[in-house]
Amino acid sequence: MKTITGKRVLVTGSGHGLGLEIARAFARGGAEVIITDRDLRRVEDAVYRLTTEKLKVCGYVMDVTDAADVRVVREQILSEIGSIDVLVNNAGIVTGGAFLSVPLEKHLATYDVNAAGPVIVSHLFLPDLLAQSEGHLVNVASASALIPLPNAATYASSKWAVLGFTESLREELRLAGHRNVTVTAVCPSYINTGMFNGVKAPLLTRLLTPEWLADQIVRCVLKRKEQLVAPALVNLLPLAKATWPHRVFGWLLDLIGVSTSMAQWQGHGPAAPVIPVTPPVVEPTAAKDREPITTAH
Repeated sequence: MKTITGKRVLVTGSGHGLGLEIARAFARGGAEVIITDRDLRRVEDAVYRLTTEKLKVCGYVMDVTDAADVRVVREQILSEIGSIDVLVNNAGIVTGGAFLSVPLEKHLATYDVNAAGPVIVSHLFLPDLLAQSEGHLVNVASASALIPLPNAATYASSKWAVLGFTESLREELRLAGHRNVTVTAVCPSYINTGMFNGVKAPLLTRLLTPEWLADQIVRCVLKRKEQLVAPALVNLLPLAKATWPHRVFGWLLDLIGVSTSMAQWQGHGPAAPVIPVTPPVVEPTAAKDREPITTAH
C-alpha cells in the first residue's frame, strides 16, 4: 500500500492495549480509523483519547464472536462511512495457568475470541477489501503460534489457528488472482499491555512495547509484508524446531525460559484510569439502532 493517508482502517479490540496503539499509529499516519470493541465504555474512552489528539477516529461497539452483530456493524459502516481499506484483527484474550486448573468455559472463550473472531470478521469484511484497488488484512497472532507454550495451552493453540488461517487464506487469494489484497500475520512475543502481567520474558528478549509494535504493523501495511515476527530472535525458533530432535528442542525452550515464562502469570494488570467522556451513550444491545461514537475536535 503506497500510503495510508485517507484510508479507512478498522481495528478490532481497539478500546485499549495494543489495539488502541494500533489505531493511534494508523490515525497519526493520516488514516481514518474505526475503533471497535465489545465494551462500550472502552470504545467511548478510546475515541475521546484519540480525538483530543486531533486524530480522525470513530467507534462502534462490536462483539467479534457474534456473526450477527458483526454483520450489523459492517452494514452501518458501509452506510455511514464507506468501505474499509485495511482490517486489523487484533481482538484477543489470554488465560494462563495449568490446563486442568483453568475452567473449561475460559478455554472455550479463548477459542471463541482468538480463533473464531478473526474468521468471522474476515469473512464479513473481506469482500470490502477485495473491492478496493489496494486492500490489506492483518491478523495478530503470537510468537506462541510458532512453539509450544506450557501454562497457556489454549491461548497458544488459538494463535496457531490464527497463523494457519492467515497463511492459508493468503495462498487462496494468490491462487484466485487477488493480488490487490495483502495478508499479514503478526507474531509478537510478550507485550507490555497488562495482559501478561507476571510473565518473565525469555532469555535475550524483552517485553515489547505496544507503541513500537503498532508502528511496525503500520510499516508492514505500507511495505506489504506478509509476516512480522518480533523480536527478531524468535525467527530462529521455528528453524530449531524443524531441524532439532524433539527432546533437544524442548531442552532449548527450558534453557531460555520459554517453558516457564507463563508460570507466574497473574492475570490482567490494573485497567488504565478512565477519562471522562463526552460522546452520547450507545446501548450495546440495540445493535440495529446504533450510531457511530464520535467526538468533535
